[in-house]
Amino acid sequence: MPHPPPLDAHVHLARHREHPDAVTATITGPGARTASALLSVHGFRPAHEQTMVLARIDHEGPYYADQAARALRAQGAGVEIGAGL
Repeated sequence: MPHPPPLDAHVHLARHREHPDAVTATITGPGARTASALLSVHGFRPAHEQTMVLARIDHEGPYYADQAARALRAQGAGVEIGAGL
């Protein structure tokens, strides 16, 4: 059975500027919709067309962002994680 092509998207994960417990995901590339769907499964919610936010009251945003990054990389997406995350 053939493997699906890698996800043609790039995701930059970083701490939210105004809310340090929240994580933002900036998504670019032709596979942005698929990447957004995968991020949504991991708790991210749309904020703008190319931006999603993960906000958790238990301060575990970095952990769940890491889980999302692993899932994106497993699908072939490029993931960049900002300093401090």
